[in-house]
Amino acid sequence: MRGSPSGWGARGPALAVAGALGVVLAVACAAPVTREAGRWRAREGGASIADLATLEPGWQCQEARGALLAFHAADGARAAWVRQCRGAAAGPRAEAHALLVRLPGAQLEREGPVEIAGREAWSLVASADEDGRRVRLKSVTRVSAQGCTDDLLLTTPGALEEREGAFDRWWASYAEGTPR
Repeated sequence: MRGSPSGWGARGPALAVAGALGVVLAVACAAPVTREAGRWRAREGGASIADLATLEPGWQCQEARGALLAFHAADGARAAWVRQCRGAAAGPRAEAHALLVRLPGAQLEREGPVEIAGREAWSLVASADEDGRRVRLKSVTRVSAQGCTDDLLLTTPGALEEREGAFDRWWASYAEGTPR
């Protein structure tokens, strides 16, 4: 994105991979995260999040390039946790919008601040074009004190409201960690 801080462009492919326009939604359920007591924990940094498949039946973990963790459902819905640590990041609103500008036909529907693990984050809901159809997406973006950006993403070809409740419980379960 022209005029954006260095490294922003690298998150665009991760967004597609992570589900907001499904180029490859497959995230590593085994490599960068481990499962402990019903939660997925990042090996680097120790942040953790609940298992979406436990919060709502019908979600299955799948491998995906570019994200820590990804899930898919039979109706085509996808969810993912994407993390990038580049040492410097803008605020959560700017980081969330940096993802949105890379999506074809993106139209912002609503946005606003939320809190994750004691830090301000930014949530947005939008629609975009994917493979000749409109999809709805929701993202929640958090920037850590160490300059890591965590994007929690939901994309669905159906009604967003059908998946939004479980997704909201999922991102709200995020906990900052310490390296192990």
